[in-house]
Amino acid sequence: MRTNAESAQGPVLVGVDFSPASEAVVEYAARLARVEKRALHVMYVMPVVPEDSEPMLEVQEAELQHRVEWVERKMGASGVTVKGVLVAGNAAHRLQERADAVDAACIVVGTAALRSVDRFLLGSVAETVIRTSNRPVLVVGPQAAKEQQEQPRDLPWKHLLLACDTRHGVTGAARMAGDLAVRNHARLTIFHVKRNGLQNLSEEEFAAMEPMLSPEAWLTVQPQCLIRAGEPAQEIVRMAADSEADLLVMSVRSGSEMLTHLRGGILAQVLRSVRCPVLVLRESVGKGRVHAAPQKHKGAGRRIA
Repeated sequence: MRTNAESAQGPVLVGVDFSPASEAVVEYAARLARVEKRALHVMYVMPVVPEDSEPMLEVQEAELQHRVEWVERKMGASGVTVKGVLVAGNAAHRLQERADAVDAACIVVGTAALRSVDRFLLGSVAETVIRTSNRPVLVVGPQAAKEQQEQPRDLPWKHLLLACDTRHGVTGAARMAGDLAVRNHARLTIFHVKRNGLQNLSEEEFAAMEPMLSPEAWLTVQPQCLIRAGEPAQEIVRMAADSEADLLVMSVRSGSEMLTHLRGGILAQVLRSVRCPVLVLRESVGKGRVHAAPQKHKGAGRRIA
């Protein structure tokens, strides 16, 4: 997923677990690879098994080959190169090793309801990848997967939604959202949720949004800036639904409320309920914060919602 000249040039890497729900995740990753004109690597990480499990390995190899052929049929004559990868070990670690080895543009994973958190790529694996990866992680949650199965959304994206916290300054995720909006000729909405209401809202909070995008993004996309009041997770999900966003972009920081205890935190609530995929970029503490003087840009709409 290209966001700037320094970003990765490799394939889209998607993890599979052979469950029915993962089909929607793989198909979405395949459509993303087609739009991005990239190869697609479909990866299954088999848990470490005893040495006498050769028959099980053969079964998994056959299933992976079947999944690769299914993706190739889905893509038809689109020209997407699909490669199946089967390894054994820790799923999250293996995914990241592969991403680094092939310089993956992004890692695509799925999640499911909490009752399934012990299954591959459902919960703990997605959490580990989000916590530790320096690459964009595109998460297709259970509601987003259901939406993709029932009414697939076309790519490229038409409306991007950036959920930000103005207290954290400018993030890599904000820059990425602006770059993606420019490249996809998409609308972009930037919004911040205030827990303590809007009584003490100041002009500085809108001004803090202005350095988040490049001058090119401000002039080309002319994003709308919103501030809403309420519980962050609920408002993020509601905003994504109200705006019919194709993609939600969020940043997380190690140790922050957004990422701490993923299953019960803001991000976990969002991933379980939002009906569009979520592109997550981890921000290293002390890095990724870009401070710039606020600038006034024509066409930047502001609204309290």
